[in-house]
Amino acid sequence: MKDRLYKAKEALIKHRAVWICALLGGAAFVCIYGVHILNPCYTDWLLTSEDGDLTQHYLGWKFYRHAAWRFPLGMLDTLAYPNATSVIFTDSIPLFAFFFKIFRFLLPAEFQYFGWFGLLCFLLQGGLGAVLVRKYLKNDVLTVIGGLFFVFSPVFIHRMFWMTSLAAHFLCLLGLVFIVYYEEKFYRTKNAVIGWGILGVLCGGIHLYFLPMCGSILAGFMLVDFVKGHKKGRTFLPLLSYIGGAAAVIFLFGGFSSGMKPGNDGVGYYSFNLNGFFNPQGWSGYLRDMPCTDSQYEGFGYLGLGILLLLFFALALWLGGNMEYGKKEWIQAHCKEAAFFLIGLIVLIAAASNVVMYNDRVLYELSLPEPVYRAWSVFRATGRLIWPLFYLLVLGAICADTKSLGRKTKGVLLLLCLLLQLMDIRGMLLKKKEIYDRKEVYESLLPSKEWQRIANETEVKHICFVSDVVDGDRKLLFSFADFASDYGLTLNNFYFARSIGEKGERAREEALAALEPDTLFVFFKNEMAGFLSYDLNYYEIDGLLVGCSRPLPDLEPLTKKDCRTYRYDMQSGKYLNNAEVTKEGYLLHPYGNTYGPYLHAVAGKYTVTVTGSGLTALEAKSYYSGGDISLEPMELTVEENRISFAVELAEPVRDLEFALWNTGGNDISVFSIEIEKMD
Repeated sequence: MKDRLYKAKEALIKHRAVWICALLGGAAFVCIYGVHILNPCYTDWLLTSEDGDLTQHYLGWKFYRHAAWRFPLGMLDTLAYPNATSVIFTDSIPLFAFFFKIFRFLLPAEFQYFGWFGLLCFLLQGGLGAVLVRKYLKNDVLTVIGGLFFVFSPVFIHRMFWMTSLAAHFLCLLGLVFIVYYEEKFYRTKNAVIGWGILGVLCGGIHLYFLPMCGSILAGFMLVDFVKGHKKGRTFLPLLSYIGGAAAVIFLFGGFSSGMKPGNDGVGYYSFNLNGFFNPQGWSGYLRDMPCTDSQYEGFGYLGLGILLLLFFALALWLGGNMEYGKKEWIQAHCKEAAFFLIGLIVLIAAASNVVMYNDRVLYELSLPEPVYRAWSVFRATGRLIWPLFYLLVLGAICADTKSLGRKTKGVLLLLCLLLQLMDIRGMLLKKKEIYDRKEVYESLLPSKEWQRIANETEVKHICFVSDVVDGDRKLLFSFADFASDYGLTLNNFYFARSIGEKGERAREEALAALEPDTLFVFFKNEMAGFLSYDLNYYEIDGLLVGCSRPLPDLEPLTKKDCRTYRYDMQSGKYLNNAEVTKEGYLLHPYGNTYGPYLHAVAGKYTVTVTGSGLTALEAKSYYSGGDISLEPMELTVEENRISFAVELAEPVRDLEFALWNTGGNDISVFSIEIEKMD
């Protein structure tokens, strides 16, 4: 026992720089994001995320947690009922989701692990960064300073709690460790096979985009193994281990069983711009942003001013011929440099995609054969693939050394550049702190008690979105998902990383054909063409129309006239220009107008009734097809307090619009606007 404690103490002392850097990484996490999100019972911050991806990750876990066990182990049929999907495609960090599902009976009602995953990433980013630089710096103080550059890498912090699983950049660093410490440990085939097998499992179980990134690093490792190890055939064993580990975990989590479309359009769109390493895209306090396309945020690769300065010094020393190399034969001495070059070349080509750009200029565009395009589209956000080269540049910038630079000079240089790095990205770090280091209170878009009544007092088990809630109103979708997961209901569709394609549409059509009493159908109010087509009992709840083939107890059904009538929400500014919302309704300023509501309308006659004051200065218009086709108002009646008119629609449309324009010189009050489909 004493021997074990002594060895543990020795290891702790020997690797103290690594432990210190890891702990400093954790401290940096707390300084940026605070401690609130580390409370596993605090979930409001996940449900209030602005972009929605963080909410998707949490709700994916929440549904998976409550779903019955099935094989493959990552499958659930409650998010796209009756189709089975995989937790992989909600980006819920499948390894964590699976682990905590095992202990779900011990967990509190509200539980999240995303805050602790973020802290783990910061710890490992600091620790593995220190491991990498220690090989070359050979000094504890320099190692700690050098390791912190990895913690304060903009691409790493940029991803944290945006696409949380994609913040696991420690996976790339771990792959680089296998190359950097090849001679010490990983020249042994057994160690290499175990290491790369574990990395394959981690990549497959955290986020699939790390598979090609770490795969490119594996290509460099195999080159080193072939040249230095002289193993020939055994060089491919780590590759088999990596692929086998990844394939096994993807299979177990249902990645091959969900029927998701493997690829999406976007190759050449979400790419890496060749200015990416020095284009701040809002992250620098000193450098101006450079031109790039709106979609090239996926290729964000800004190094930070501190690293850019270190790279400048490294390049100057290299050009001066002072870089340190070994004294063995050339091929042996430069094997790792060749491996790093190979990694960089692979990921640069893959990240830049077939449409190569610098600033806003297309330098080269390659037309891809259909099979190549389909294969590449599996990882359509190619800009992300630049991360291994990013970390190679960071490693090279920190560890470039010469005899002319002593340890003190090197330490001062690294420290000054680290401070410059922090000052450069300070503004963005403060923004992150402002967002996450505060208590959020989640408010559902479904506040009505009727929803709880439906879940508790009726036989409804399934929610079917007839309207396109998934793409039409993402926050509303998440409110439904939160409600459904709380009450054990299913959804027919969700926001997935990959589309379920025609299966989702087919399931919806089958549900509408069956009209089972255990299914609640949800429509947007402006989709008259939808709900007028089905024989259901309709109700209006929280601005939505819901229908069920069996009457819902204690709820007042809509009359046929109500179902044919669309009423503007006069307390919403959704369809206003140069106007404002008041207690009475809309106040249209001179030349202001109302527009919308883009009805999904069947052919027939529609009447419009407007009430207010000073309405004689209003001009009424109606059109569809993006405003290209106008409808002439009929039976027009204009009074001081009331306007009414009718239009005749000759064909079904999906964007029937009515506009009221204030053509006078005074403000006009509008109290109500109603659109009714006539029999």
